[in-house]
Amino acid sequence: MLYVVRLWSGKCAWIVWCVLGLLAPTVAAPANEVAIEIGSLHDQLVRAPAMFQRAPTDRTLAQLSPDAYQPLTDDDVNQGISDQAFWIRLRLRNSSDRPVRWVLSHETTYLDRLTVHWSDNGGPRQVRALTDRAVFANRSEAYRTLAFAHATPATGYTDLILRLSNDKPDSVSLNLHLAEASVFAAQSRQTYAVYGLYYGALLVLVFVSLAAAWMLRQWVYFHYALFLVASGLMWALLNGLAYQYLWPQAVFWHNEGFHILYLLMAAAAFQFSRSFLFTRQGFPWIDRLIRVGQAVMLAGVVLRFAGVYLPVLVLSYVSLVSLVLLAPLGFMAYRRGQVYARWYALAWVIYGVGLTLSVISASTRWLPWGMESLAFAQAAGVLEALLLLVALGERLSGWDRDRRLALRLAQQDPLTGLTNRRGLVPAYEAFRERYAQTQVPVYLILIDLDYFKNVNDTYGHEAGDRVLVALASLMSRVSRPADVCIRYGGEEFVILLQAPSEDVALDIAERMRQDFAGQPTGHGGCTIQHTLTAGLSPVFSANGQLSLKQALQQADQALYQAKRAGRNQCRAYRPAAQALPRPTRSERGVHDVD
Repeated sequence: MLYVVRLWSGKCAWIVWCVLGLLAPTVAAPANEVAIEIGSLHDQLVRAPAMFQRAPTDRTLAQLSPDAYQPLTDDDVNQGISDQAFWIRLRLRNSSDRPVRWVLSHETTYLDRLTVHWSDNGGPRQVRALTDRAVFANRSEAYRTLAFAHATPATGYTDLILRLSNDKPDSVSLNLHLAEASVFAAQSRQTYAVYGLYYGALLVLVFVSLAAAWMLRQWVYFHYALFLVASGLMWALLNGLAYQYLWPQAVFWHNEGFHILYLLMAAAAFQFSRSFLFTRQGFPWIDRLIRVGQAVMLAGVVLRFAGVYLPVLVLSYVSLVSLVLLAPLGFMAYRRGQVYARWYALAWVIYGVGLTLSVISASTRWLPWGMESLAFAQAAGVLEALLLLVALGERLSGWDRDRRLALRLAQQDPLTGLTNRRGLVPAYEAFRERYAQTQVPVYLILIDLDYFKNVNDTYGHEAGDRVLVALASLMSRVSRPADVCIRYGGEEFVILLQAPSEDVALDIAERMRQDFAGQPTGHGGCTIQHTLTAGLSPVFSANGQLSLKQALQQADQALYQAKRAGRNQCRAYRPAAQALPRPTRSERGVHDVD
């Protein structure tokens, strides 16, 4: 009898053991599991009492060891690059008298698979496999990252076991956001609105850059636009918006495009830097290093399309981190005189640090920030784009300033400081516009030093230069601010001026003649006496408008008539039939004109 009882009890125990074994997978958590209260849920990150463990990807839920779970804390969020699966176990308790609908979403867009096992109030378990290895339309929640929505019954609980994994070794974050459904919807709208402003501003910058590149014929603006496009696509992919809106059917590009766009963005950033900082001229050995780096990056893109994964992943991360080196390059350029490079250097300090922190956070367990560093890097990217635009603007203004300076130097006589012969045509055109507005006549005075060759032969060329400088200084003093004084060539000078009449213009020339003759130039203990002869011609007046060539010819004829009359005098142009000696100032009783 005792034997029968023992046999029966053994069979019962075996049956119970089998039943428990069959039911074990349906038990989501121990009955005494500490729960996360969601009766008044708003939004929060999933943390302890949630538990987690890592296991090989081929291990099933039934094969997991319950003792291997450990509390999920902030220090456990970043798991670095891993090829393992991560299991998270939690219970959500609803103490309210109404069902609570909630949404659980992962923070990154590059998580390949999120499998959700759930049961309500200890009931049968259900399973839903979420993946970005399918077209976007197949997602249960039309959200930029993998998300799962469910409702926990009133005064009940929901047990969850989550499996997070990637098909290939990749960065793993255990950050999961839990939010009440209406709160999740409101936050999603706000997030999409912010992203809309961000990408809208980025598009505006791209169009402005392309327009500047076309109008100014400056490649640096095209390279800036190329960098903005590559950077924008990279962030659109990381934000999940590229998969949702740009290529919802391109499963391959969404999953394999991350490292390709990292490399393209880095290559575009270096190309913009080469163009912006003139590295080929200023830093030739650095320029060669940059070109080698760009070639390696583009080779990495080709290898990724060919199916090579892990080496390209490492290369893409190294390329992003290397962008922080552009900041010291900018400071080097600034110290060499490229003033606008200060904004460039500051931009890359901010953006480079953000990208570096993001890479460290994604690839290691050193920084327990989740993807907060990624959000910082994207915000830094906005500031960087604006600072680079400021740098481009300062570069353009500096370029225009340098161009004006070069033009002024090209039109300036190095000896006298007056405008040289090149500046005569622009001055003539400026006076044409001025006459059209004011109708005040314009005159041209052609001046020639008398017997200047004798000065050079007697006192030397240095003395001759002193005489030329003395005349130029006198012309600048006697002329008015609106007049233009030009060294036409050798000992010939030209003055363009506006005067109400020919007599007034001739009086100005006469004053110069008298002052020049009355102020000898001292050199080497010698006193050099000198005189000048001037011829005057109308340029724009009520009687007609002359070309510059015609005005010069008439002034030259008047100068010739004055020389034939004995030099050291001023003459106005008269046609051959009217060419009579002009009375002197003293004969006409005319006073000096200030």
